[in-house]
Amino acid sequence: MRKMKERNMSDENWAKNQQKSKILGGVLIITAGVLILLKQIGAAIPEWILSWEMILIAIGAVMLVKHNFKKTGAYILIFIGLAFMINDFYPDLFDVRFIWPILIIIIGISMVMKSGLFTSKKKETSMGREQFSDFSSEDFVNSAAFFSGINKKVMSKNFKGASISSVFGGNEINLSQADFNGQAVIDATCVFGGVTLIVPSHWKVKTDMTSVFGGIDDQRPAMRNDEVEETKTLLIKGTCVFGGIEIHSYN
Repeated sequence: MRKMKERNMSDENWAKNQQKSKILGGVLIITAGVLILLKQIGAAIPEWILSWEMILIAIGAVMLVKHNFKKTGAYILIFIGLAFMINDFYPDLFDVRFIWPILIIIIGISMVMKSGLFTSKKKETSMGREQFSDFSSEDFVNSAAFFSGINKKVMSKNFKGASISSVFGGNEINLSQADFNGQAVIDATCVFGGVTLIVPSHWKVKTDMTSVFGGIDDQRPAMRNDEVEETKTLLIKGTCVFGGIEIHSYN
């Protein structure tokens, strides 16, 4: 009962954040349209307001609202946008060559923090074993490709989900032999990298990705509605910046 109540609260909060992000995104798009219209009729609109840097910052802001300010990819987009915008105004303030190494360091630190390495035993105890016992090394996959390629084959029949990061690298996660009931969530972050997922064709796949110069492509063969197993839903969410996710099926 407690688990169900917590899950319902989580779903409700997720729905509220989704609604807020859509409203914010709509307001930003309307604002951009008005500014472009004003510029077309001769109004003095500063160039930086409609620059690609501002677009990245706006997308990052929407992502933060959508994910309750807990999405690393959103901060990365805002960092990139702000760094290059500041450089446009103050070109002698810092060398743009340092932006990408700093960004890579930030991503690396984020990956280390997500690994749970610095989670204290006291915190785990206070949260209870109930939350951690379901996510064993076999049932929950952690995969981080950093200037490298990783291939994993998941055999778990109680698959819970995955956290996947591809930074200037690639991940291939084979779920063709895995199984689960209900919903499993894959949180993927692609920055100049990609993820390939091998997923059974009868699984229902939902996506909630934020993409900037990237995307997600489901290349599995089309299935009839009666062939899709509604009891198994794979939710793929996350961020792709100059990267992408491909979904394939062997059967």
